Amino acid sequence: MKKFIPLLIASASLQLAVPAAEPALTGRAAELFRKAQGGRWFADAAKLKPDFVPTSDGQSFLVVWRAVPEPKRWIVSLHGTQGYATDDLALWHPHVKGREVGLVCVQWWLGAGDRTDAYYAPQQLYREIDAALQKLGVQPGAAMLHGFSRGSANSYAVAALDAGRGKRYFSLAVANSGGVGLDYPPTRAIVNGAFGPRPLQGTRWITVAGGRDPNPDRDGIPGMRRAAAWLKEQGATVVTAIEDPQEGHGALHRSARHARTVLDAFLKPAP
Repeated sequence: MKKFIPLLIASASLQLAVPAAEPALTGRAAELFRKAQGGRWFADAAKLKPDFVPTSDGQSFLVVWRAVPEPKRWIVSLHGTQGYATDDLALWHPHVKGREVGLVCVQWWLGAGDRTDAYYAPQQLYREIDAALQKLGVQPGAAMLHGFSRGSANSYAVAALDAGRGKRYFSLAVANSGGVGLDYPPTRAIVNGAFGPRPLQGTRWITVAGGRDPNPDRDGIPGMRRAAAWLKEQGATVVTAIEDPQEGHGALHRSARHARTVLDAFLKPAP
């Protein structure tokens, strides 16, 4: 794998100009970054020269990239099980290039095992998302939340935090191949009022599912139909349900058409 030489450029903002090295990362975050270098699409992400921003607790990092110098809108993306934020950037890039958007991909898996505590909890996730979006100057309603697989399963709670007791950054959320688990602690927290009364009321969603998903009742078409029905019960609006009978787990990024549907829904002017 090609090595990249770090550019040690000081900056007071998120504009770190880091080419695929971690001069701003130390300790646990730097170790996790080195682990991410083994990701399937790391080399593709590195070519984009994103910014690597440490989390407030020093345990992880966020990947920030701009398709244009001053994006009008931002996508916050949560990777799947034992995934990497750098891979998330590479998967989004072909679909957002040329659009007036920026990407914030959160490395929310902490790099060791698959226990619940190997990932940031929704409250920790939202803390880091909020801090990053504040520094970027993102206004309420100017961001979209995307979660894939396990990231999708946690996106419901992150969206509830944002809408119920947060900054209301997200005008749209995308649940991509990750259904609602009613016995899952983050989901129970929504129902139990931990994020406020009916926090998903008025939120807008797109669900995405493939007909060949290996876990159809959880993440495939049947599972995501149940997720959409549950969202509606919570008072949310499901704008579109993308169902691709020929795709498996992760239909969104393998289809330019599906990605365009999502981006058009996010970027079109409000009625």
